[in-house]
Amino acid sequence: MQGPIGISEYMADCLLAPKSGYYNLANTIGKKGDFITAPEISQIFGELLGLTIVDYWQKSLKPKLPILADLGGGNGTMLKDALRAINHVDKNLIDIIQPIFVESSSKLIEKQKQSVPNSKSYKEISEIPKGFLMICANEFFDALPVHQFIKINKKWHERLVDVDTNNNLKFVYDNKPSIYEKIFPSYLKNNKIIEFCPAAINMISSLTNRIKQSGGIAIIIDYAFNKNDIYGSLQAVKNHKYIDPLTDPGNSDLSTKVNFSVISDVAKDIGANVYGPIKQKILLKNLGIEIRCQQLIKNNPKLKNKIIREYDRLTSNSEMGNLFEAIAITPKDSSRPSGF
Repeated sequence: MQGPIGISEYMADCLLAPKSGYYNLANTIGKKGDFITAPEISQIFGELLGLTIVDYWQKSLKPKLPILADLGGGNGTMLKDALRAINHVDKNLIDIIQPIFVESSSKLIEKQKQSVPNSKSYKEISEIPKGFLMICANEFFDALPVHQFIKINKKWHERLVDVDTNNNLKFVYDNKPSIYEKIFPSYLKNNKIIEFCPAAINMISSLTNRIKQSGGIAIIIDYAFNKNDIYGSLQAVKNHKYIDPLTDPGNSDLSTKVNFSVISDVAKDIGANVYGPIKQKILLKNLGIEIRCQQLIKNNPKLKNKIIREYDRLTSNSEMGNLFEAIAITPKDSSRPSGF
């Protein structure tokens, strides 16, 4: 009989198992799914990122073989909206740009192909062909599996998932202190939890090295970890409501908050420029979300209230505006990306 498993293994099994993983269910993202992402809330989100990509490509003197890659692109909505905006302002770029999804879910690959028919799909960044690589990752890093460690009797132990006598899942911890405890903060008190995401570090290392080699940019937007998250940030969402992460494995979305400080440091250590993190509301306002809302209202006056509600969801302090943050990673000696 297998014993307890780590939080990282639990997340990976629940989200990515080939037959029973959450991301292989039919409808997970959107109003009819379990959660909704910024691109599904408003077309403006993807459009503004598309305009940022155009601007950065032009500032970089229009290098050949431009690639626009979406990491974990959901239903493909963001990339579709970004390409529409690119087509509106730069016909030359739209003719040569290669849309790419980096995706492991077969169900989502099908939907992405429907949204962007001329796109290609890869499972790893390393598989993306040569070219000037411009990456957007919205709510991608929060789904990467994390390890959790809990402080018990002044010692750090890895947090695990086990089964109780009633066959229900429960949190436990490894009896032996973690071999990593010397690098964990000593000032935190008992029962506090810290999270460590090797997958995020590996992913940032991979994309940063690729961008340094071929040129390009990575824009990462996600639910941000903060100093008050001292009991861990693992959460589950089903039918747009938070539930216990252990109650419905494989049928609810699992995520954790992204530690932008860690991933920024990794990119800097490799020798890249890092802009941000800044709040999502600041990024979108810098990119002109208010002007775009006014244009949409002018063209669709009957949709005014809907457009305003969507704007509020993306930018207000009580919604995504403060909770989500963004960074941009570029090679040294490159132009500062718009919005940052």
